[in-house]
Amino acid sequence: MSAEADKGVNDMISRQKLVIPTYEMDEAEKAPVFYDVRNHQGTRGNIYPIPMTDTFKNVKTDREYDAIRLENEFIRVTVLPQLGGRIYEGYDKKADYHFVYKNNVIKPALIGLCGAWISGGIEFNWPQHHRPTTFMPVDSWIEKGEDGSETAWMGEYEPLFGMKGMVGVTIWPDKAYVTVKTRLYNPTNAMQTFHWWANLAVHANQDYQLQFPPDVDYITYHYKDAVSPFPVVRGKFARADFGEGTDITWFKNIPSPASFFILNSDYNFMGGYDHGRKRGTVHVADHHVSVGKKFFTWGSREFGDVWHSNLTDEDGAYLEIMTGCYTDNQPDFSFMAPDETKTFEQTWYALSDMPGLKNAGKDGAVGFVHEGRSLEVCFNVTAVHRNARMKVVLKGETLVEEEVSLEPGKPVLRTFEVPEDMEEKEVSAFLYDEDGKELISYTYRAPFFENRKKPVPHKPAREPKEIGCQEELYLEGLHLEQYRHVTLRAQDYYMEALRRDPGDSRCNNAMGLLMMRRGNCREALRFMERAVKRCMLRNPNPRDGEYCFNYAWALEENGQEEEAVRYYRKAAWNYGYKGAGLKQAAKLSVRRGDTGAARDCVREALTVNGESPELFFLQAFLLRKEGRTQEAEAVTGRMLRIDPMAYGSLGENWFLQGESGLERLQAVLGKRRTAWLVLMASYLELGAWEEVLKLGEKAPSDPMVYYDCAYAAAGLGKEEDAAAFLKKAGADPGDYCFPYTDMDKRVLEYAYSRGLDGGRSTYYLGCLYYGRDNREEGMRYWEEAVSREDGLYQAHRCLALALLEVCRDKTGARREMEKAFALKRASSAGENSSPSPDGRYLLELMEIRKQCGVPVRNLLELLEEYPDLVYKREDLYHQQLVLYNEAGMPEKAAEFLKKRIFNPYEGGEGILVKAHILAYIQLGRRALREGKNKDAIAFLEKALEYPENYHEGRGVMAREAAVYYHMAKALEAEGRGEEALAWYEKAAAYQTGRLDESDFYTACALRRLGKEREAAILYRQMLEGADALLEKEDRLPYFGGFVSNLPGEHDVRKANHMKAHPAKFYAYTGLGRKEEAEREKELAAYWGAELAWLSIIEEDGGNLGYEGI
Repeated sequence: MSAEADKGVNDMISRQKLVIPTYEMDEAEKAPVFYDVRNHQGTRGNIYPIPMTDTFKNVKTDREYDAIRLENEFIRVTVLPQLGGRIYEGYDKKADYHFVYKNNVIKPALIGLCGAWISGGIEFNWPQHHRPTTFMPVDSWIEKGEDGSETAWMGEYEPLFGMKGMVGVTIWPDKAYVTVKTRLYNPTNAMQTFHWWANLAVHANQDYQLQFPPDVDYITYHYKDAVSPFPVVRGKFARADFGEGTDITWFKNIPSPASFFILNSDYNFMGGYDHGRKRGTVHVADHHVSVGKKFFTWGSREFGDVWHSNLTDEDGAYLEIMTGCYTDNQPDFSFMAPDETKTFEQTWYALSDMPGLKNAGKDGAVGFVHEGRSLEVCFNVTAVHRNARMKVVLKGETLVEEEVSLEPGKPVLRTFEVPEDMEEKEVSAFLYDEDGKELISYTYRAPFFENRKKPVPHKPAREPKEIGCQEELYLEGLHLEQYRHVTLRAQDYYMEALRRDPGDSRCNNAMGLLMMRRGNCREALRFMERAVKRCMLRNPNPRDGEYCFNYAWALEENGQEEEAVRYYRKAAWNYGYKGAGLKQAAKLSVRRGDTGAARDCVREALTVNGESPELFFLQAFLLRKEGRTQEAEAVTGRMLRIDPMAYGSLGENWFLQGESGLERLQAVLGKRRTAWLVLMASYLELGAWEEVLKLGEKAPSDPMVYYDCAYAAAGLGKEEDAAAFLKKAGADPGDYCFPYTDMDKRVLEYAYSRGLDGGRSTYYLGCLYYGRDNREEGMRYWEEAVSREDGLYQAHRCLALALLEVCRDKTGARREMEKAFALKRASSAGENSSPSPDGRYLLELMEIRKQCGVPVRNLLELLEEYPDLVYKREDLYHQQLVLYNEAGMPEKAAEFLKKRIFNPYEGGEGILVKAHILAYIQLGRRALREGKNKDAIAFLEKALEYPENYHEGRGVMAREAAVYYHMAKALEAEGRGEEALAWYEKAAAYQTGRLDESDFYTACALRRLGKEREAAILYRQMLEGADALLEKEDRLPYFGGFVSNLPGEHDVRKANHMKAHPAKFYAYTGLGRKEEAEREKELAAYWGAELAWLSIIEEDGGNLGYEGI
């Protein structure tokens, strides 16, 4: 039964309007954003076809949200479909405790893959981290279960890979837990990869402790590149120094941002506990599926305090207790085959008086604390049990066995006197319900790795030519694809294998899939053909259907439908591809008019995946077309009971039920254009032209809706209607129109062939190919788009970026960007709106001019011409700030820093502070030259401040050695020698290894302290580090990448040179090797390094008072 259809029957669940104070974001970026080597949480951070939301209004207003509230006697749970479908609140009514962090304000920060992200609640991260749609609305539906449960369903077809994900947040009238039922589905033809991390936030303080399972003995970091024993971590780990040993289970012990992942556990739980409030939270799930257990913190010092305040106004610090299903790390991805469905459950509930948690399940938890001769045992339950039975055993002898009464929030605690030499592994505890069923128990298990080989860190991939084994080349390439590596390309490994053996079936198949993902279907067919030929070398019936399936897919996309059906059916001989192969064969059969064959395929496919939304949709569609409406309604009803938001079945429900079906369809899809386009594509695949046109009438306005309708009208032979739709698409401004799918490509290629929409379809095809990593093809379409429609500023802009990033043609890039900017300004002059849509164009124009060598003063003139645009966009504002420093105008930079609220992005901390430090060091140096020593000291004190408007706190390794050194110089000039010595010592202790100005001034301080040898070693380490960068100039570190991208930052070679040559200049300057230093300075300037530090250090190098060391 659907609660949506029977509102008011049950008051345990309801839709509500929830008013939450909100710091509003500005509108999302209307122009497509393409990232290449952006590193986001260890994976490639490309976001196309999703818009970027990264501009803040920094104004708090009350905003109304659509919420769903679930509530029973014990708990209250609130979910927000508008914000990614997160759990917003989890409240234990009995204990008055938020076991899920409730953030009483929506305060975004730049942490998500696509920009805005909020803290608190439970975020469901998929298909990668942080969830691409975490700040976007999703589908929702509420449902009443036959067992008395109530479920809030929320889900989406995620835009990056086209997979479907949904969660059912469920409570029962007599249970104190909330269970999330997750259903993932891959409707695409490609083998996809995903991970699933449920990101629980909990309120943290100095009394908060993580509760890992008792068998956890090792932890690791992102990408498993470091390993440490647990719970005491020693030395450097996760970018922090834990000294002689630190128990990292305590929030108060972690000074800086850190992520800790467990490596393995045989337990089904993970939790946390507030010893002050004597309350906690536990997560329970099958550890064979929920293998990931992780926690993240911003740290318990200044840096973390500021980040917490960036994300909330009054709710304080939090910890993220993350639990991964089908994943145990970030990055770590699992495969999902075409037409595959995965389902799993996760449960959370509150704990009471449970400081020593040992085990937890859905029915309850058990823990104990042993101190000296005292043993305290505690049991929690998630339902009322009046006549339960507890039993505690020590060394095989029963300490107690008695009847107890428990309920949620009212645990049973017992304290026993035990021998002082008792070991915890000698204790067992059991709790049974009234019928003797075990609710929870604990018996000692050895640490996971006690009798196993100890874990070791993962190693970076070797170069393709360094790998001797053909299979390893394939596996390395597959790993890079699976983990979406930021800088290395799987293609290099596959092609090296094919250079050695051109017929290798694995690598031909892999290359074919890469080509299909890029939309290069003709090239894909060539690779797929070789793969099939090799795998059928001795056997026409291969044991795996994947190669036949992928070959069929390539044939289909190349228009060879009859042959495609043959190979789809061949792929279905193997169980793994039976469902997917028959599903695709059915679709093609429908398109070709063979509905009998289609019906047979669907019936047989359902024996493999009896919960496939697409198969149910096909079955209902075929039955309706045959006039068997009652049977079609029954099929649709079955699917909507499995998945109440299955788009195809909702569409069929409309065509079967009429107005009531339309109401339900519109209730789920709302006004989300992407959702309607997914449904329209389902009918386009079948050649169901009439249905497409009907959907187009109800869908929100969008160029792709018009293109789909044009394609459908042409399919019906209505050429005049098709032409009208194409002209309508061409007249649309195209905001947020980011086509990406195979169906988008097919439809746009039709529009392109008609040529009735100006250059629009040509431009959109360029976006599609560029966004799918087929850069050359994308650029080719953009070049044609501007020739078809010269006033199309979007195409000029994209072409400029492509010329810069693909061709390294700075002159051509500037020409196109100048035109794009002029056209965009002209187009918005009469729009009676704010100039904000031009902000990205201005940013990109300024960056391209800078790369073309335009003088700093001229760049400043450009930005100063548009103060409103600059103020609105923080990236532009920061660029103007940097230019003031570069132009030797630190007073303007310092003033500029005071005029704006800044919003740093995760991983970009310190960028603003670096400009702040440089401005005040320049002011301090100027004061010193003028003999104003006190003023210099004041400026340098300012350099060490972190003003509130920066929204940044001091990190453990802040770049401050240069300030310390200059402070020492200023104090010396003032005659305060002892104080100066202390500052030199502070600078000398500050070795970062970053190959920047900090290392130079650390070495200078060492020299001032008479530590010549140590200084020389540091200078030479800088040279070695720089040479290592230049030795592999076309590669970033294996785990590296750019956190954020400006135009041209995709150039890895340039980035390495920009870092290496200044470092060598600093080192040679310190070593007194003037000629080499001069050469490196010229190279640093050539590659675009910031000049201000070069000038300062050149001046200081001449004043060191040494000939060199």
